[in-house]
Amino acid sequence: MRTLPDKNSSNADELLMLMPDKVKGALAVCIETINNIRWKSVEFIIPDIPEPSHRPRLCGHRVYVPGAAKHQRFFQKKVLPKLNGLYIDTPCKITIDVYCQTPKSYTKTQKVLAEMKILRPWFNIGDVDNFAKTVMDSMMPNEKRHNVGILEDDSLVIGLNINKYYSMDPRYEVRIEYMGKIPDSVKGFLRL
Repeated sequence: MRTLPDKNSSNADELLMLMPDKVKGALAVCIETINNIRWKSVEFIIPDIPEPSHRPRLCGHRVYVPGAAKHQRFFQKKVLPKLNGLYIDTPCKITIDVYCQTPKSYTKTQKVLAEMKILRPWFNIGDVDNFAKTVMDSMMPNEKRHNVGILEDDSLVIGLNINKYYSMDPRYEVRIEYMGKIPDSVKGFLRL
């Protein structure tokens, strides 16, 4: 497989050549500080039958997503209490493994291949982005419903990896890697 050239690196090199040495020094300190920020991680299971998120609907002057409230209530009752007050307000990377119900029509051989993650869902199951939206929406706070959530805002997600599998035990497995506290010096430098 051919690797694409890293256009950002060449852009950064061009910009660095134009910078005064004083700014380059401050930038080097900022980069070192950012690289030394520790990342934390958490993994959890949402023991719910995976469903892709539906399209938003308009009802009068209100926009809603059918089923979103149900998934959020399930998350609040079954998952949130196990996360010990986790609240993420820093950049994060999320991996979601979606385990869809293995079709009852599968033979024993097909079921074994599905459990081994060799035979995977690809047709008439749902788009990966819609499964991710279901999980993301369930983790978000919702003041109208007095739901707490664990992720301040989904704009904090800087990387998202989604996989679909079959399983006789349908569920979502979620791994979140999130940046530790961002030092105030970096926030000031980056104007965050």
